[in-house]
Amino acid sequence: MPQGLMLTDLAIAGSLLIIAKILRVHLPLLQRMYIPSAVLAGIIGLVFGPAVLGVLPWTDTFTANAGLLTAALFSALGLATDLPSPKLVAQRAGSLWAFNQIASVSQWLFAAMFGLALTTFIWPDINPGLGVTLSAGFMGGHGSATVVGDIFTSLGWEDGFTLGLTFATVGIFISISVGMLILQLALKMGWIKSFTTFESMSEYERKGLVEPSEQQPVMKDTMSSLSVDSFAVHAGLVVVVTAFSYVAANYLSSFHDKVQIPTFVTGFLGGMFVRIIAKQTKANDYLCDGAFKHAAGISTDYLIIFGISAIKITVLAQYLAPMIALAIGGVCFTLWLIFWVAPRIMGDDWFEKGIFSWGWLTGTVAMGIALLRIVDPKMRSKVLDDYAIAYVPGSITDIFIISLMPIAMYNGLHWQALGVGLGYIAVVLLIWRFVFNRVGKAATNN
Repeated sequence: MPQGLMLTDLAIAGSLLIIAKILRVHLPLLQRMYIPSAVLAGIIGLVFGPAVLGVLPWTDTFTANAGLLTAALFSALGLATDLPSPKLVAQRAGSLWAFNQIASVSQWLFAAMFGLALTTFIWPDINPGLGVTLSAGFMGGHGSATVVGDIFTSLGWEDGFTLGLTFATVGIFISISVGMLILQLALKMGWIKSFTTFESMSEYERKGLVEPSEQQPVMKDTMSSLSVDSFAVHAGLVVVVTAFSYVAANYLSSFHDKVQIPTFVTGFLGGMFVRIIAKQTKANDYLCDGAFKHAAGISTDYLIIFGISAIKITVLAQYLAPMIALAIGGVCFTLWLIFWVAPRIMGDDWFEKGIFSWGWLTGTVAMGIALLRIVDPKMRSKVLDDYAIAYVPGSITDIFIISLMPIAMYNGLHWQALGVGLGYIAVVLLIWRFVFNRVGKAATNN
């Protein structure tokens, strides 16, 4: 069990987030770059933290906060997640599920094998798990980067923590900058008729604010304040499941020296288990998914701040050349997924789904939503609805690959990992070709 979030660290992170939001609201340059406030706060924390200027009084254990917040993030997501029926997945989101699986697994495999080639033929002194830090940061964002970094640290390679967080941070900038170029290309190619430019956005949209007349309640009251505040119960569930994630992960990891169960796995599954019990006992009528989703959002923002602030500049200097090579390779491969694979699998509205996928494959789901809103502001393509349906069955694969790929690459099980990954992609293609296609066509005809 970690020592916990120190009040000093929370105060610093909260102050940085407020400062970053104020800067985001008043500086048009930051608005045009679509930089999330948490990322900007993390960059400020990095510059003024121990890695550069050493001004901020972070505690000695502040780097551990990212891991704790990752566990809280996935615990909250588990509490808000229902398992969709296979029939619903097939009818509504079969092609998106198939593409997500192929894209995510193949990106992990490409990054791992490309990194292995770089460390074998060009930089033999670098750990062969180098490539995994790229996919952990690009596809998974700061949460997955923290998980993979913790696994590498437990295996004896501490630099992997910094590399993953750096790729996650750089990925956000790549996601938006290259994404805007993709939109320009799509306009010229006729894939889209128009998109929402920065100049056509409202003042509120540019600043990342919600117009007062359109603001919605964060959650609904499900319990009488005479007995307990509703949010107190929801926060209590998130804290309890997060604590369980550490206890369960430590217990399951104790059976074998080479087995390391990440807390995000036990947190996500623990949250889903609590949700199942709540539904069976009708207690779910008094729980609000919005509260859990906002708890996940809070965890994500603070996770990003702590994660970026914990990056070690000296480590980056040692890995700069291989990181640049990895990033270029990763961007090229992901572009191939979007422009070649996506049209062949996702059919109608492939570009809207593809630009959203570009966002989460290089940055975060939030980046995918931002790009999607530019090209489809009224959400006519229903991409987010389909993604929500496809997310849960797809997340099971993510859990396995995030947990096992770092261990496999570190321990020399390269070809075994490649074989399992390619075999899984083949199975997904068969399911998409012979099951989802038929079910989707039947649903369309009806």
